Parts: sequence; structure tokens; C-alpha cells
Amino acid sequence: MEDYDLVIIGAGPTGLFATFLAGLRDIKSVTLEALDYTGGQIPELYPEKMVYDVQGIPRINATELRDKMYEQAKLFDGEIRLSSKVTDIIPGDDKFTVEVNGEKAYTCKAVLVCTGIGDFTPRKIGCPGEEEFKGRGVEYTVKDINRFKDQVVAIVGGGDSALDYASELAGTAKKVYVIHHSEKFKAAEKTLDSVMNNKEISLLMNSSVTEVSGKDKVSSISISNAQDKSVQRLNIDSLIVAIGHVGKANTFKSVNIEMSKNGRNILVNDEFQTNIEGIFAVGDVATMPGEPVHPIIAIDGGNAYVAINFIKKYLTPNATIFGGHSSNLNI
Repeated sequence: MEDYDLVIIGAGPTGLFATFLAGLRDIKSVTLEALDYTGGQIPELYPEKMVYDVQGIPRINATELRDKMYEQAKLFDGEIRLSSKVTDIIPGDDKFTVEVNGEKAYTCKAVLVCTGIGDFTPRKIGCPGEEEFKGRGVEYTVKDINRFKDQVVAIVGGGDSALDYASELAGTAKKVYVIHHSEKFKAAEKTLDSVMNNKEISLLMNSSVTEVSGKDKVSSISISNAQDKSVQRLNIDSLIVAIGHVGKANTFKSVNIEMSKNGRNILVNDEFQTNIEGIFAVGDVATMPGEPVHPIIAIDGGNAYVAINFIKKYLTPNATIFGGHSSNLNI
């Protein structure tokens, strides 16, 4: 087995930044990612979207941001190993044994869990025809805007993802419909303004998709209005379901890590340490009791900075919490 000071679980945005920070603090680490690519939710859920809320970067394509995060993570030659799902963390006298894909593979003094929302799957409508036409007109994310060129596209949802997709596709698709079960949206103000002022987007409020129909691929959907009880059939080429994802938290059978009441988040203290000494957690997976969850890259990155500094102190008790300014480096 290979031995490290720190094993980082997850190579999403938080895990990648933690990898860089571990190198910055001279912590020997390895980052293990279950998927065969880095970036976590970015390449799966919003690869074509623009990101605006990262400090110092006014506007950047999400995939480009992922690539830059990977480049940063490798500045100190941080080891990142893909297709490496951590299946258990086994405590020992002074070290943990980390099991990967069912095999004991690494030993380490500390573990940092950065698994985000865990194994995530798209939330589905549950109407007839949805499963039948999955991949044949029914999609759950937009990975390539050009795939929808000159199509009539219906988007189900009322959050940021649904409205962002609508804005992005409006200049490429022939027509875009947004179907939302309520009369109020849950998106950011700027996102909502962009959609409301776009004449190429039609909003169908208080409405739900009740059936997906077609032959070889989707050709129409049935829509029910909750207010007037009317039903209409809409001819479309693609249906994008953007009503969120369901996350399944990663669990490790040999350690009883304390979880939040909803069972989705690991409880941590203000040093981002769990109830198990030596195991830390940060990012979307972690929460402090009584604190709101802010699933934002910039916030999770700042928390990763704090966590890595406390991990350094845990590993090397005589080390300082603050490791100095990176501007003093010559790399």
C-alpha cells in the first residue's frame, strides 16, 4: 500500500483546490476520484454554462474553469487518480487505511472528504414516455448547445439551471418553451430578467408535462395547466428536464461519521473536522450545525483553504495555521 499524509476524496472544484492547497502547505497527498474525469458536477450538469461568481474572473465557461482548476491543482505535481472510488476508510492505531474499488490501497494520517452531493442522478418528471425517450429527445443536461440548433425545445423547471438553459438555447434553437409547475421562479434575479425579456422564450406557468410521445424520438408532449385544468399538446424536438438532481451521500462502513438530520451532509466543526479525529470534510458534502448551506465554488474554495490549514496543524502540531501568502512563491 502507498502511504500519504493526506487522502483527498473527490476531484470536483473543492477537491481540486484542496489538492493545490495541500501542495502549497507541503502536505504529501493523493486525490481520489470515482469518475473517469475531474470537475464533479461541472462537466456533467453545466459544461456549457458561464460562471460569474468566482473571485477575480468576471466571466468564464464552466468547462474552461474546470480545466484551469485542474492546471492549478497540478502546480505542485499533486497526484490525482481517476476511476478510484473510495469504498471504505478503516481506522488504525495512528493511520487510516483507505479502500479503493474494494481493495485496500493507501494509508494516511488524515482524510479530507470533498465528495460534493455524492453520487447524483437527475430528478425525473415521472410521466409516461419519459423513460422510453431518454436519450431520444429527453435530456437532463445541455452539454452541447449546437445539438439543439433549429429545434423546438421545451425545458421543464423553474430554477437557475432551467432558465440558464433557456437563455443559452434561445439564440440557437428555433423556439424555446419553459414549463414550470408554479407561478414563481426560484432563479437569481439577473437570470430571471434575461429570460423574461427574451422574446424567443415562451413561459408556460402553473403547468406540468403529463406525457411524452413520439415514434423513433420525441415529437410532442402533453401539458396540463393546474389553474384552468386545460390540457394542450405541444410539438417539440427535444425535452430538457432541469428540475434538480438527487444526491446519494457516500458512506464508509468502518467509520461512523456523524451526518446531518437529512442524511446528506457530513457534520463538521469550525475546523472542518468530523466527529472522527483525523477525518475532515469540506464543500457541498459538509455542513456546520445551524449554518446555512452555500453550494458556491468560491465559498467552498475558501472553506477548503481553512480546512487544509487546520489539517496541516493536525499533521504537524508545531506548524502555524496560516501558511503565508502565495505571492511570496516563485513557481
